[in-house]
Amino acid sequence: MDILTALILGAICGLIGAFVMNIFMRAVGRSFDRRADMVRALGSFFTGRLENAAVVGTAIHAVAGIVFGMIYFAIMQTMGALMFPQAIFLGLGFGFFHGLITSYALMFYASERHPLEDYRKATMQEGVLHLLGHMIFGLITGLFGSLIVLGF
Repeated sequence: MDILTALILGAICGLIGAFVMNIFMRAVGRSFDRRADMVRALGSFFTGRLENAAVVGTAIHAVAGIVFGMIYFAIMQTMGALMFPQAIFLGLGFGFFHGLITSYALMFYASERHPLEDYRKATMQEGVLHLLGHMIFGLITGLFGSLIVLGF
């Protein structure tokens, strides 16, 4: 498989991974704590209000899923590991690393600067949930990519 095909596949699988992560984070936000709804928090970070925050957050998260899916797959393609089961484990590992960075940024940077008071205090629980969400993103992205590559 050439790099262009890997990037296109990464974009598609990253979008699917972002969608599954979005569902997970929204479900946790509904049942656990509204502040754990990453999509609303992300959207309201940029809009400064909760109205339409979910729409803006979903759009930003979808674009990020595409970009990071492409990055994950470019690395996997370069390593020669864009195949089953290596892509699953690499996706999970990339998601873990990505989640650590994102959780750190959330807890120590974004929460302090969020325009809405409700989102200004990030807890360790929310950080762990974001870590889990990113691991789900990586797992799903790698899983779908490896299954699609099996068909090529």
